[in-house]
Amino acid sequence: AIPNAAAEPTITVKRTAAILDISIRHAYTAIERGEIPSIRVGRKIVVPTARFLAKYSDLLPEQTPAA
Repeated sequence: AIPNAAAEPTITVKRTAAILDISIRHAYTAIERGEIPSIRVGRKIVVPTARFLAKYSDLLPEQTPAA
């Protein structure tokens, strides 16, 4: 499922990879290249949801609002 930036300000690299249908290793490589926005929190790397959605919204499937 596509994350909601208000409910989840950040998502894991693993979840980012799953959403983009790429490997986790490829996701980390894309982060190193600056292709996927990221924030380092101590030793952990997370992806800011709003920036991720803004950058990749055209690649993500349309999500219908919950009833």
